[in-house]
Amino acid sequence: MKNYNFLSLLVITFSLATLLNGQSAYEAPTSNLKLGQFKIKKFDFSIGYESDMIAGIDADYFIAQLSDVQQASLTGYDFSPNWSETTICENPSINVGITLVHPSYQRLEWRAALSFKPNRADGVRYSAPSPNGQQESYLSINGTHSELAVENALIYKLPVLSFFNLYGGIGTNIGITSASNICIRSSLDLSGQETSYTTADENSNQVPAGQFGSGDGYEYFSDCVDAASHLNQRIFIQIGSGLKFGQRIEVGMDIKYGYGYRTNLTGFIAGTNLIATNLNLRYILR
Repeated sequence: MKNYNFLSLLVITFSLATLLNGQSAYEAPTSNLKLGQFKIKKFDFSIGYESDMIAGIDADYFIAQLSDVQQASLTGYDFSPNWSETTICENPSINVGITLVHPSYQRLEWRAALSFKPNRADGVRYSAPSPNGQQESYLSINGTHSELAVENALIYKLPVLSFFNLYGGIGTNIGITSASNICIRSSLDLSGQETSYTTADENSNQVPAGQFGSGDGYEYFSDCVDAASHLNQRIFIQIGSGLKFGQRIEVGMDIKYGYGYRTNLTGFIAGTNLIATNLNLRYILR
């Protein structure tokens, strides 16, 4: 809800700023640093939080990322229960880059950055209460990895006051993951060949306490395996604002919303929905 309130405020302010545009001054960059025909205007740094939600995430999404041998070992299990399901897809993001402008288009900014997304967590959990006051039956599958991406955005900047600006634009990023692994934990005995959710209660009622050092007293199966790296690509719209302090420092905030996909060489592919909020710090070259 906070994101929607912030977006509404930006839209209203953007509309008012358009009426005042004739009274605003835009400072052209005087830096001599260039990249081709573009002048480097700013050095950028931002940190943020992203929800890179996978469309239709379920147990099969994770299994599809495993090796053929690992997939074969899970084919006897029913991963489509009529249980309650909760999911997560989230990660922090750290971005370092530059802002460039072309002398002929001073209000258009090209923002190029390297983006590091450490410890992304994707997960799904199935659960159902057990009868006779027993603890719930559950299956939890979580994937974690890190991603290094290259990001580019084309931004139209609208100065409202000499120290305050609004901006909006479109962008894309593409990245590769590393340190990928998938962990499966359950109150069910998945070491058997015929375990399914239809036998969940009778399995969970036979679980010895404290198995596999889980600490929760009713984890019967726990295993983590390495997963293949995969490619991510997204396109997004971006809207934000900046506030200048003195002649060199600009701080701001922006929101990104977009769509993309994940894929790897095994033929696995999944759609994604990106929602990101970032805090920005920019050093202005003069």
